[in-house]
Amino acid sequence: MTKGFVYLLVSPNSNFIKIGGTERPISERLRGINGTAAYADHGPWQLSDFLHVTDWRLVEGGLHRHFKERNVRDIEGPHELFDVPPYEARKRLRKTDALLRIDHSKTEALFTNVDVRLYLYRLFQLSGLFGHLDIQGAWTLSILPRTNGGRWFTLNIGTHEVAFSVRKSDNGKYEHYLILDRLILDFPETIIWIGRQDGAVEEAQYASAQRAVSIRFKSDFASAERIFGLPGVRRALVAYWSESLADLRERQAISVYARYHSYDAVSQLLEYKRATDEVSGSSDQRLRSGRH
Repeated sequence: MTKGFVYLLVSPNSNFIKIGGTERPISERLRGINGTAAYADHGPWQLSDFLHVTDWRLVEGGLHRHFKERNVRDIEGPHELFDVPPYEARKRLRKTDALLRIDHSKTEALFTNVDVRLYLYRLFQLSGLFGHLDIQGAWTLSILPRTNGGRWFTLNIGTHEVAFSVRKSDNGKYEHYLILDRLILDFPETIIWIGRQDGAVEEAQYASAQRAVSIRFKSDFASAERIFGLPGVRRALVAYWSESLADLRERQAISVYARYHSYDAVSQLLEYKRATDEVSGSSDQRLRSGRH
């Protein structure tokens, strides 16, 4: 058995999807596909879904067999194109036995607290991390890491810790940390809210991040996600995180924390995002229909 990834790729220039697998990092494999003539002609390919599994050949082979009759054979070169709607392929991929998914039980243990999942989802959504799934390993999400005092999660961009929440509870409240651009200081309403949550805004202790500040505050997770709706938070997050992510993408860097990255937790957050988007889209459609 070889640990690795089974992935689904889509392209705006193809009516088909690519179903593949690899033991290499997703970012490295995707660059290779987009640089190979057989597939590049139908690209650029983008990551639609993925799973981190204990035996990628077994899982990939199962998908290929399931969609065998829809394997595209009349295009010279590529052999892993399938005439399958992305949602159908994702649904099948998600039926993979949980025992084959790496760290799945750990993810389940974390997301037993649904408010933790919502907090991470809002953080990913607001910061734009869902748009950088292809460079996982450059940024990393470690869940229930073995740290002094314990944490629910630690999120790193490169070598910088940019978000984490501690597990030690103070009357049901946990301490949360975020690193973002100092332009947050231009929003006094947000600074006051942080202060009311027994928090503070301080200089971040990173010599290579001159404009970074650290926010800490105490709250249960259900209330903690309110910070993402406060004035200036999104702007300050994107200002600091997007520049750092762009730098990592340009350098094709891999973090020293990559071995601790939970692909399964990210995969579940992506699944949660799609379910949330579908509910939101259905609601919007009903509202539009009601106007006519």
